Amino acid sequence: MKRLYSKTTLTTYLVGAHTDIPGDAVPITEELYLATIGNPAPGTIREHDENGLPYLVLAPERPVVISAAQVDIERDRRIDAGVTFDDVLYQSKTTDRENIAGAAQMAFMAVVGGAQPGNLRWSNPDQDFAWICAENTLVPMDAQTVVEFGRTAALRKSDLIYAGRTLKDMPEIPENYTDDAWWPA
Repeated sequence: MKRLYSKTTLTTYLVGAHTDIPGDAVPITEELYLATIGNPAPGTIREHDENGLPYLVLAPERPVVISAAQVDIERDRRIDAGVTFDDVLYQSKTTDRENIAGAAQMAFMAVVGGAQPGNLRWSNPDQDFAWICAENTLVPMDAQTVVEFGRTAALRKSDLIYAGRTLKDMPEIPENYTDDAWWPA
């Protein structure tokens, strides 16, 4: 059967099988049909020559548009990824940050109340205070250390929030916005 192609409808027609064939339909070889319509190369789009026959060109690259919401997701991932204090990694998901802030507040009250550096029993006179690090080991801390730990965790979160804001304030957010180069170490 003879195959025809219409530039107007972007459709092929088989003579004898189709009755309503547009007037601009022109003969197309089976090879050209397969190459441009039946099995076109990935990343190509169809154009038409002066006779109305299709040919393929590379599709234009679409610019990647990064949204503010994507930056927020990366920022939150980094906030939740942990905080390093005195070369030790600690968990920093939402409940962890609440616990750190609460402990730092208690520690600050203990310091104001006279807790001395090196005193590990500032929180409970019957037990040394220790925080569980990401490796699941206990890290002993006096009240002054816990205050500094809380400060470090809060500053880490703040630094990440401002780094995200800097990215979102750019005219175009870079495609590599998840790279460490854009975020505080």
